[in-house]
Amino acid sequence: MVFWLKSRQIASWILVPLLVAAWSLGMRARTPVEAGQNAASQKQPDHPEFPPGDGREAVMRLCVKCHSPNIILASGQDRKGWENTITKMVHLGATGTDEDFTDIADYLTANFPVSSVKKIFVNSATDKQIAEVLEISIDDAKALIAYREKIKGFKSLEDMKQAPGVDVKKIDAKKDCLVFGNAAPPPST
Repeated sequence: MVFWLKSRQIASWILVPLLVAAWSLGMRARTPVEAGQNAASQKQPDHPEFPPGDGREAVMRLCVKCHSPNIILASGQDRKGWENTITKMVHLGATGTDEDFTDIADYLTANFPVSSVKKIFVNSATDKQIAEVLEISIDDAKALIAYREKIKGFKSLEDMKQAPGVDVKKIDAKKDCLVFGNAAPPPST
């Protein structure tokens, strides 16, 4: 009887820690999955400047594979213009279904129409373009470009406002004309 009690006591000393370890491992195995699911449900959409709607997902999936979405932000077009751009992209190798391309054309036409506001890519604009759009002197535009080169490009409006001697009010007044990122300017139509 004493042997049985001792072996039962030894077994419980071994079994309890093993059960606790197994339970703990099981909980740890679930935690990253659950965390990933929670993070995915709370994740903010990429490119919040693109409004929700039919076709947005196709734009993000197909167009962003080859170039920055900033090019779209600066390229307001009518339906014919967007269809011509899509046709050109297909000829250059873009792949998708007819439904994808129709959804893209619908989405871009609705959300990025022709605009009377002249836009510039701040990270590739010349001093003359910057001076014209911001309505500043050519010397001030050159100073902005020097600062842009020093920091290796403006990532945001706030970056641009940090340039020494810049007139922040002029930048704020023209913020709708400024496109950030490293996209090449859109082709002329």
